[in-house]
Amino acid sequence: MPPVKKVKPISFQVVEEPKAILALQIQSYFEYKRKTPMVITDEQTRVNTEKVNDFEKTYHHSYLDTVIEIWKWYSYILPEKRDYSIEEIYKTYRNCISRADNEPMKLVKYEGQKYIGGYEWVFKGCIYEVKGFYSDDEIKLLILEDFDRERKCFEKLNVKFNQTVNSGATYERSRIPENIRIEVWRRDGGKCARCGSREKLEYDHIVPISKGGSNTARNIELLCEKCNRSKSNNVV
Repeated sequence: MPPVKKVKPISFQVVEEPKAILALQIQSYFEYKRKTPMVITDEQTRVNTEKVNDFEKTYHHSYLDTVIEIWKWYSYILPEKRDYSIEEIYKTYRNCISRADNEPMKLVKYEGQKYIGGYEWVFKGCIYEVKGFYSDDEIKLLILEDFDRERKCFEKLNVKFNQTVNSGATYERSRIPENIRIEVWRRDGGKCARCGSREKLEYDHIVPISKGGSNTARNIELLCEKCNRSKSNNVV
């Protein structure tokens, strides 16, 4: 059995900054209270209680849910042993979400609000299960290999079942170097760059070869058959 398996899709909706900052401020108070209970004043407690009430009134759910969404990226948020500002934490969190579409990333596991330990890996909108004892770098390579294996499989299926592609288009696709095809497939996430479909995908030159276009990743995108056929022959 392969050590890597795609388990289920996952989507990330970035927590807006004011909401994230407030939730992290509330959490920081409770962390501080646990460490130094005798130092907390009644006024500090009152202020934090007001923050909790304001959060629930504004966002209609627990601040802890927001904190968990951010702390799932814990291993990236606190890479060094030092004090981090809330603003630094939020900035790193935002960066992690943008990276997850370009490289495999690991998330701390939670079930609801309960930390259950360990990590799960995410890449291109999917959760991957990894079995075996591997380093993080090895796991990333295994996930990328699985992604490319799936890409090649769908390319073969597309050639096998998509009989409407004319021979000229087939010839043009075959000229695209394999490393460019891999780069484009990863960049576009294995789906149509226009409508998001994963059916009948084709590599399309944004600027046609006949009009001076090149076989570079910048000039090639993944399109489904429908979107590709709807394109005009003119360069937009």
